[in-house]
Amino acid sequence: MNYKIRALRNGDCVIAGNHAFYKGNPDERYRYMLFLWLIEGGEKPILVDGGLENVEEMNRGAAHVLAKPITQSADEATIAQLARHGYKPEDIGYIFITHLHFDHVDQLEIYKNAKIVVSAKGLREATKNPGWVGSWAPGKTLKGLTDTWKERVIAVDDVEVIDGISVMWLGGHTPCSQAVCVQTALGEAIMTGDTVSLLDNIERQIPVGVYHDLDECRSAMKKLAERDSIILPSHDPSIFDRFPEGIIG
Repeated sequence: MNYKIRALRNGDCVIAGNHAFYKGNPDERYRYMLFLWLIEGGEKPILVDGGLENVEEMNRGAAHVLAKPITQSADEATIAQLARHGYKPEDIGYIFITHLHFDHVDQLEIYKNAKIVVSAKGLREATKNPGWVGSWAPGKTLKGLTDTWKERVIAVDDVEVIDGISVMWLGGHTPCSQAVCVQTALGEAIMTGDTVSLLDNIERQIPVGVYHDLDECRSAMKKLAERDSIILPSHDPSIFDRFPEGIIG
């Protein structure tokens, strides 16, 4: 099975260098894009990550990281991006969650028919404390994954979920961080989540500056480099220069 992958632009912001790179220069600035990843070629369209709707809430919660706040034009909104490719949220068959930060999971509730794939060890860690005290994941998302949407949740690590699409636990950025590995006509493509936010993290071998476990970040980058795959970082604007039509072969 060879799939096609398209990056759907979901917003824009600017990050200081010390958040983009471990021990980076806080006076440097890096443009970040927010993405959904649309995977076509299977029985139903698939998404990697669920999109951001409440930009104001994200800007409040991530204010300490953002050098310039997130902006999202009307045509960058999740539903508008899906519509550009002829889809509605209810058409999506699977959503693979790279990690449980707000900008990646804010809109999970709109995908009424999708199976939701999340890291098993990450979900356990995110919900281990009573009342989810100290969890990095939004409460509405944890309630959905453990209650409202429970029958549609697939909590696994390091397995092929459907033919040609597998998950690989990475950790590093968060305990729930996982990569999504997809077979395409150009070879394996890996959506890394925020454990690798920019291609420069890999090429310069410098971990991200926002991390849960620095050693896990380094181990993840080594693991990714050893696979000799197409690396699709979570926030790199250069994706549109490298693959203007998507990874379609």
